[in-house]
Amino acid sequence: MMGHYDDRDYAVGKGKPPAEHQFKKGKSGNPRGPRHKKKARDATLEVLAHEAVNEMISATIGGRELRLPKKQAIVLGVVNDALTGTPAQRLKALKALKDIGAFDRTVEDYRLTPEMEEERIIKFVNDLAEECKRDEEMRHHFAEYN
Repeated sequence: MMGHYDDRDYAVGKGKPPAEHQFKKGKSGNPRGPRHKKKARDATLEVLAHEAVNEMISATIGGRELRLPKKQAIVLGVVNDALTGTPAQRLKALKALKDIGAFDRTVEDYRLTPEMEEERIIKFVNDLAEECKRDEEMRHHFAEYN
């Protein structure tokens, strides 16, 4: 009784697998290939800086834990340092904040006086009254057709 190993062209052994288990010519033994290291992104300094200052961090402000971007924490740090620093440091921080417009008037600074608010309320009520009159006239107009 002869086994199917006896009809081979070469000796099978260590480092010599049977022909059906050998790598086929032209085909890799590792089709997925070697593991490649991920390449670092080719980013500009501007992009890297933008990502860095917008990264969120945890900070304790007024005894409360808050999550805020690093750029906001930097500004808070500068302002707080200005409060505790020497007069020269305070002036330097004040000038820097003034230069970036930190003290420019905002929409919130243009708050209405009580007289202005009263005028706006009266105008709003009058506009509503006019709309109600128009609505009532339209109802009477369409009531004729019913």
